[in-house]
Amino acid sequence: EFSLGGGVSLLNVGKVLVFIAAFFVLAPIAAKLISLVIKRFDDVSAIPGLIPTTIVSLVLFFAWLAYAIGAPELLGGFAAGLALSRRFFLPFGIALRTNAEFADKIETQMRPIIHLFTPIFFVMVGLSLSLREIDWQSPFIWMFSLSLLAVALFGKLIGVLFIKEPWPVRWMIGVAMVPRGEVGLIFAELGRVSGVFSNEVYAAMVIVIALTTLLPPLVMKVFYSRFGQRMPEGADS
Repeated sequence: EFSLGGGVSLLNVGKVLVFIAAFFVLAPIAAKLISLVIKRFDDVSAIPGLIPTTIVSLVLFFAWLAYAIGAPELLGGFAAGLALSRRFFLPFGIALRTNAEFADKIETQMRPIIHLFTPIFFVMVGLSLSLREIDWQSPFIWMFSLSLLAVALFGKLIGVLFIKEPWPVRWMIGVAMVPRGEVGLIFAELGRVSGVFSNEVYAAMVIVIALTTLLPPLVMKVFYSRFGQRMPEGADS
C-alpha cells in the first residue's frame, strides 16, 4: 500500500496485524495436523519421494496462504517449519506432540533440497543488487548503515542485562543473537521487490546483514578462547 500510493491506512494495518496474529497461532496447529496425516501415509505407503514432495507442497501452501491474507510469505513458511520441528509447542497445540523420529526423517530427506536452493537464493540476492546504480560516495548509505548496525547490536546486547547468568555467558548469548543471515536478506529482498526500499536503503541493509552475520562467529571464537574456562559446565553446548 505504501509503495503504491505513498500512504498507509491505520485500519488496513490493524486488519493485517489481526490476520497475522491469528495466522501465526492457527497455522502451525493446522500444519501439524497435516504433518500427522503425512506421517500416516508414509507409514503405509512405499511411494518414493513422498515426504519431500508433500513437505515442499505444505510449505508453499502456507506461504501462499500468508500472502493471501496480506502477511509476508516468509511467515507462512516459518509457521509450517515450526510445526514440523522437533520442538513444536504452542499453548493451544500442547496435545500435538512431535514425533522426534519422524522429524529426523523429514530433516534427512529435505537436506538435499535445502543444499540445492540455499546457494541459489544467495546468488539471486547478490545479482539483484546492482552496485553500479548506487552512489557509494553518498553519506546516506554509510550513515544509515552505521545507524542500523548500532541498533542491531544494541537491540541484542541490551537483553543480556536481564539474564541471571555470569557475564561471560551473558555476552556470548548476546553476540550469538546478533546474526540475521538469510532471514534478514529475505525481508530486505521483499522490501526491494515491493518498492518500499530504494537501492541505497537496500544496499545499506545488505551491508549490515553481512556484517552482523560474518563478524559475530569470529567474535565468539575469540571471546570463548579467552573466557571459555569461566563458562559454567554445559554452557558450550
